[in-house]
Formats: sequence, structure tokens, C-alpha cells
Amino acid sequence: MKPLFLGFGNAAKIILEELEDLISDFYYYDEKKITNGSGTMLEEFYIPDDSDMVIECASVGAVRKYYREILSSNKDFYILSTGAFADEDFRRDFNNILEKSQSNVFLPSGAIGGVDVIYAIKKYIDKVFLRTYKPPISFGRNDKEKTLIFSGNAIEAIKRFPRNTNVSVTLSFAVGSFEKVFVEIYSDPNVKRNIHKIEINSSVGNYIFSFDNIQSPNPRTSMLAPLSLASLIRKRFEKVKIGG
Repeated sequence: MKPLFLGFGNAAKIILEELEDLISDFYYYDEKKITNGSGTMLEEFYIPDDSDMVIECASVGAVRKYYREILSSNKDFYILSTGAFADEDFRRDFNNILEKSQSNVFLPSGAIGGVDVIYAIKKYIDKVFLRTYKPPISFGRNDKEKTLIFSGNAIEAIKRFPRNTNVSVTLSFAVGSFEKVFVEIYSDPNVKRNIHKIEINSSVGNYIFSFDNIQSPNPRTSMLAPLSLASLIRKRFEKVKIGG
């Protein structure tokens, strides 16, 4: 396959390494003009006719800037920065354009797991609780003990913490409702890494997941996030597809 990478930082390079047996060649565009020894760098953003798909590894801003052009190209669109969908007006316009496009859009589970379970039982779910624990420095704070700094639904969490939206948005999409996802955010000096704990209450069963993610070389991104996107792309080519 010959993808176009939108953004070519750490996440894109992890995906490229994971899929090296499937990628014969690739294009990439990065607004910071990051260069690479292989592939074809685009000086300006456009979608080459012979590219197979667009893989976004850049930012929420990049998704919102280029989505119209990507969907109009009818190429499949893989989005790592799912936080772009935190804005209701954006979601509405995106879906309106998507309805007229031949593109398929893929959202990876990112920095969490259990999304297959949540999606499978979404109509039976009463509530989902997302509890996130981060070191105080992540919030520009100096707390000496674990401190609850936010409690509310996903919509409110997105408004208050726009830089920490990917997990909340991904969960909300899996559940099918932003109102059913309740978020608690803790500033905790006893944690060294970002921790996400998910609790699901449903008529099918009750489930608890915990994720203690190791950072990638880019401290703003976990290793799990690009690996989950690479896995999602690989599924496209597998004869036996595992999981929901």
C-alpha cells in the first residue's frame, strides 16, 4: 500500500515501522517540514491520486484544517487525533460531508483498550466512568497529594481540558453518547505516567479496565496510541479478523 501521512513526527514513524511489511512506498506532509530519508515529502498539502489512504498523526488542528479535502478525495481516512470531534459544529459538518463521500473513516482505540467491549454492548450501557490520573506538572500544578480537579460529563471535560480530549471523545463515540460518559480527572503526585481507569455499568455486565501507559519518545503520546492505529490498519489486510 502507499499511504499519505498527515504529520510525520514520532507517531507516524512508529506506525511506519509497524507496517513496514505492508507499505511499499508513502507520501508525507508535515507543517513543520520534518524530513525523512525515505518516502516522498509534499511541500504543500494535497492528496496524490495514487495514494491509498490518509493516516493522520499530526494534531486536532490538522484534522479540522484538512478534513474537507480528504473526504472529498474519497480516500479512507485514519484519524489518531480523535479530539477533533470534541466540537459539536465540527462533528456535524464532518458527518454531512462524509455522507456524500466514498471515504471510510477509522478511529483507533488510542491510549485505551476495551473499546470493542463498549461498542458491542453500547445499547445496554447505563453509565461509563473515566478516571484519569496524571502528575501535577501535566496541569501546571504543585499538588502534594492526590487532588480531584474535575468531575462532570465528557462534554464538560472537553470544554475544561481541551488538550486532553482524545480518550473522552473515543469513549463517547464507542458508547454512542457524550452524555453517558462521566469523567473524573486527578492531579496525583504519586503517579509517574498517565493512568486511565474505565468502569462500565450495563445490563449485560459490569466491567473495569485500567491502563498505565508508557510514553513514546514524544512525551505527549503514549506508545499504545500509534500501535493501536497500526493494528487497525493491519486488520484491513488480514483474512482472519480478531476482536469486535
